[in-house]
Amino acid sequence: MGEVQAHQSQFGELSAGDVWAVQWAHGSFSLHARGGMLGDTSFRLGDGRRVKPFYEAPWLNEPGPVEPELLAGMRNEFPCAPFGGLYEPEGLVAEWRTTASSEISEGDGPLSDSDLLLHGYCGANDWQLVSRTDNSVKIAIDYPDTSPIRRITRTVSADPAAPAIDFSIIIEARQTCRRPIGVHPNISLPNFSGALEIKPAGFEFGMVHPFGPEPGVSRAVPGAVFGDLAAVPLTAGGTARFDRLPFAYDTEETLQLCGCEGSVELVNSETEAGYRLSWDASVLPCLLLWISNRGRAYAPWNNRNLCVGVEPMSGAFDLGSRASIADNPINERGVRTAVTLSPDVPLVFDYRFEAHEIRER
Repeated sequence: MGEVQAHQSQFGELSAGDVWAVQWAHGSFSLHARGGMLGDTSFRLGDGRRVKPFYEAPWLNEPGPVEPELLAGMRNEFPCAPFGGLYEPEGLVAEWRTTASSEISEGDGPLSDSDLLLHGYCGANDWQLVSRTDNSVKIAIDYPDTSPIRRITRTVSADPAAPAIDFSIIIEARQTCRRPIGVHPNISLPNFSGALEIKPAGFEFGMVHPFGPEPGVSRAVPGAVFGDLAAVPLTAGGTARFDRLPFAYDTEETLQLCGCEGSVELVNSETEAGYRLSWDASVLPCLLLWISNRGRAYAPWNNRNLCVGVEPMSGAFDLGSRASIADNPINERGVRTAVTLSPDVPLVFDYRFEAHEIRER
């Protein structure tokens, strides 16, 4: 998550909301009305151990307001529509400045207030229960009448035969439009430097966030293009491995892998657990890696946040609708950065997260 311009919700403050819990032979999770967020997730591995791969914000139970609203209740994983927020063009590297300030054409639907919230209306408001079974929960949220998005339905289902969770998203539109869309799994990082290995399936190219995303702290070259996650260009010269986390130093980094095959493996040598995230790359052709490595000194981060967002998406980083819909340095290379939504046919996509034990090699 970058340093975005905060547009607060006009639609009322969030309450604690409802929580719907699921337990099965291979794990447990809860689904929160606030932001539709997955929380409290654990998996029972084949050797009997329980692991908790996901991150929850360290400020969740602390007093006082947290802004923007999405951060106040940030948990394991959540959908984003539209994906991202707003950046001031002046802070971006030159090749991104024009695209970030581009106007939305009439055919792409007007930008409403709900489009300006960080990661969209769905992350800053309460969802409603549609139905549930022993192994699954279905929830939905209706967007304001001013939004071209009408409704999002989200189903989270435990795999009864495995330590795995299946997700399904349905997005219904009021009018034809293009928007950046994605999902936002947050993985907790281990204590030892380099103990989590990120192993993406094939991708066409990678790009560094054009803002930094934390000026004076981030070390990767803003806007740089790379072909290997183990050799990302640095502003100080040379390259560094970004496929093994956490870093030994404090930083905040965001990379986008573009033209992905639709899966990534995560191997935690500290807990001897492995994870696989797979998704429909025909809908979401990119994977955003948000590396929060104690790099933000200000509240609520306070140099203590340690996680990596592993985020399938179709968008231009977290720069929001304007930059994602316009011509930009990613889609000019042939990788889509927005999804077309139609009132005639809902957008449907699925993804899956699964866990397993790893053996010493």
